[in-house]
Amino acid sequence: MSELYSWHQFHWNTIMSVLAARRMPHALLLAGPAGMGKCIFASKLIQALTCEQPQNDGQGCNFCSGCYLQQVGSHPDHIKISPQEGRQGISVDHIRQIHHQLTLSAKKSRFKTAIIYPAEIMTLSAANSLLKVLEEPPGDSVIILITNICSQLPATIRSRCQQLWFIPPPLEEAKIWLQQHVPSTQNLDLISLLRLVGGAPLRALKYIDQSLLSFREQLINDLFFLSKEKITFLDIAQNWLKEDLEEPLYWVLTFAEDMIRIKNKVSTQWLINPDIAHLLQFFSEKIQIDILFSFLKRIEHDLWLWKSQSSVNSQLLLEKLLIDWFLYFNEDYCEYP
Repeated sequence: MSELYSWHQFHWNTIMSVLAARRMPHALLLAGPAGMGKCIFASKLIQALTCEQPQNDGQGCNFCSGCYLQQVGSHPDHIKISPQEGRQGISVDHIRQIHHQLTLSAKKSRFKTAIIYPAEIMTLSAANSLLKVLEEPPGDSVIILITNICSQLPATIRSRCQQLWFIPPPLEEAKIWLQQHVPSTQNLDLISLLRLVGGAPLRALKYIDQSLLSFREQLINDLFFLSKEKITFLDIAQNWLKEDLEEPLYWVLTFAEDMIRIKNKVSTQWLINPDIAHLLQFFSEKIQIDILFSFLKRIEHDLWLWKSQSSVNSQLLLEKLLIDWFLYFNEDYCEYP
């Protein structure tokens, strides 16, 4: 099983203390940005709760039958709700599965456990059904909700869970961790990369492993040439639709945020994209700040639609975004500054 990361240690020690005191909460909410390893933390905790011979620090031994069944995903006392196919939300039927599972007698371990991820895509009826479970939890049960967008969960759900917030570690700590997982042959500015991804180490590693920095560079070029009318938004859309739209939408969002910072005379060192500060400065001069805020709000909504995994026409969403970019930043005389 994956390592317990250094930025997990505080929360791990906290949970192990309450577990040793036999005060394990019936519901945990693991919240924080993507790339913090919340799912890994949850899996390790579930394994610890069902391990027959835990290690001194509480982690699973990885050798007993309980650990083996968790690792292969077939432990009889555990259920995980995490839709993988399509872009469907978590329905009330999913919550009913959890409730049924938790009301059964434990077959192999002390605890009956459940994971819901991503919790923010629950439908309203699903959230209401889960609330009833949380209000009267079955005995010796632990439900773990995992979310990247905690604000999208009803306050009634959040208030009935013990919340563990996973915040990015200091940049230098994250940099040292990345250096241990990135080939030394790659000459990368890891601090700049971490700033781009909000300091989340695993998200930074994903950028490296999946060559997302090259994709970002292509996106920047596409947006520039779109403003020059050297490429059409349809051509760009066809290329971008081949990839997951979450990161491109996030990048355009950060471009808009940085342009607002530039218009407010914020120092370059506080930009998310300091490597293209000159280009963002140039674009920011072509748009009024109130329109820029409206554009930012629009991108935030598009990103929310995508993350919420609601039924959304990705091509129409992307084409509208590119049309807006063209209308806001098109200049016949536009040149790189």
